[in-house]
Amino acid sequence: MANESDANEGQRIEALGAQLVKIHDLLRGQLAELRTALDTPGEAAGGGRPLGLDEQIRKQCLSFCEFLHGHHTAEDAHMFPGLATSHPELAPVLERLTREHSVISRALDRIQELASGQDTGTRAVRDEVERLAEEVEAHLDYEEAQIVEALDSYGPVTL
Repeated sequence: MANESDANEGQRIEALGAQLVKIHDLLRGQLAELRTALDTPGEAAGGGRPLGLDEQIRKQCLSFCEFLHGHHTAEDAHMFPGLATSHPELAPVLERLTREHSVISRALDRIQELASGQDTGTRAVRDEVERLAEEVEAHLDYEEAQIVEALDSYGPVTL
């Protein structure tokens, strides 16, 4: 049986729940940075046409959406089925989380569509991101409160 000292240099041993929280914290940080970036440009002076999205903000927005989509897809395809098998009492929680993933996915699709448009003003994207932020933050908090302990019951894994 391998122990921590046997792990290759650069590897670490960590519980799955702690890994999930780290990913969620990364998502929270990226979302906060995106919200700040979207608040910065503002609107055109004098009530004119809204300023379009800066290319860097557009890329940041699209990157965040893709990362969150990928994270939720991985949870639905890999993590949740394992938890459903090992912790059947979590079935209602996992069903709720899966439903929330669908709602968030539709919001991410709307944001990606807006951010991809060349004539989209910053305000339209910012408004959608603000709506998304509330949903995502509540979702991440709920998920952590409900499943981190179950994930940690698998024990540490080598990364």
